[in-house]
Amino acid sequence: MVETMPCPICGTQVEYAIESSPEWYRDPSLPVYRIDCHEKCRRYWLAAISDPHPQIDPAILSFLGGLSDKQRMFISESTQRVRDTGIWIIYDRSELQQLLTDYHYAKAAVILYGWRNATFQVSGTGLDAENRLFFVESEGNRWTLRLHQPGTSINKVRSEVYWLKALWNKAKVKTLSPVQGCDGELVQCPSGNALPVRYATAYNWIPGKTLNLLSEDEKTPELIRSLGNMLGRMHAISETLKLPQWFTRPRYDIDWINLKVEEAFGKDYRHYSSREIEKLSTVSSRFSRFAAEHGEGRHVFGLINLDFEPHNIVMSETQPCPIDMVHLGFGYYISDVLNVSRCFDTDEQPIFFEGYQEIRSLPKDYRQQFALFDDIGLL
Repeated sequence: MVETMPCPICGTQVEYAIESSPEWYRDPSLPVYRIDCHEKCRRYWLAAISDPHPQIDPAILSFLGGLSDKQRMFISESTQRVRDTGIWIIYDRSELQQLLTDYHYAKAAVILYGWRNATFQVSGTGLDAENRLFFVESEGNRWTLRLHQPGTSINKVRSEVYWLKALWNKAKVKTLSPVQGCDGELVQCPSGNALPVRYATAYNWIPGKTLNLLSEDEKTPELIRSLGNMLGRMHAISETLKLPQWFTRPRYDIDWINLKVEEAFGKDYRHYSSREIEKLSTVSSRFSRFAAEHGEGRHVFGLINLDFEPHNIVMSETQPCPIDMVHLGFGYYISDVLNVSRCFDTDEQPIFFEGYQEIRSLPKDYRQQFALFDDIGLL
């Protein structure tokens, strides 16, 4: 017999089931409630306790019980969008609180940009709870709004905006176009008196479909070649772009590698195969040798995206548009080349590489270099 209950978020009568926590989430001995709210929230999971029988964590129910109808609707719509992009979402009390806190930041940001009668919801694509992205609509216009991670410096955010403007003006790459707030500034601080300092940036809407939503027929040789051209132009401008003294972005160097390896082995890594563990144990020394051999000259080491996943590239009017620069930093260009090439089948990749090399050359041993950066991707 199917068990039913009111959806704790929207109140609709829904089906539910009690399941074990996935290993990547928390202690597998603790249960989660799978909520099948097909009409509104879609499928999601809630943290549960065993005391002595499985039940939804009372802290979650208490939190949800204190929300207004607008706040509940926001969480419901956010859950819909995240699930519609195929992402698992497991709520505990802290996750729900973070989502609601971001709701208040977004409300404050809407005022700073002068958007009237605005509605907004979490984008869902590539869910990043620390750098939350919203889709905003106001009087027939659309924008994207990024809340940057708490503690992010103003110069780090300004540097991202500086890079986006350089891509537009110098590299001729269509990408996010920063929008000014009411005060004329491109970086806003929607914190107010009640919220800690946090920065926001907004961008004009880019119409189109992300690469992961294209059919195989739509991935034409011309499209694949254009992606190679785009990435080549991004790396070419990085070689020559003059950076202001305040420009601040992370470095993906040996210190970063060592930290990632330490984090990987500090976790329960039973999901790694013995072969993967062997690769991880040698990746630091292999990267050190690579860095010593190739150096950090601007022809090999510069500004890279690091997170070129298919959902972070929009095809707009036949042009590929990178739309997520949150992880922008200094690293080896070959890492970006590998990440974008993964979007294509083996027989399509040569077209991408040809498109890239129409703008700038690849190393003669680039396929051998891929092996190292492929293993770094395990971290």
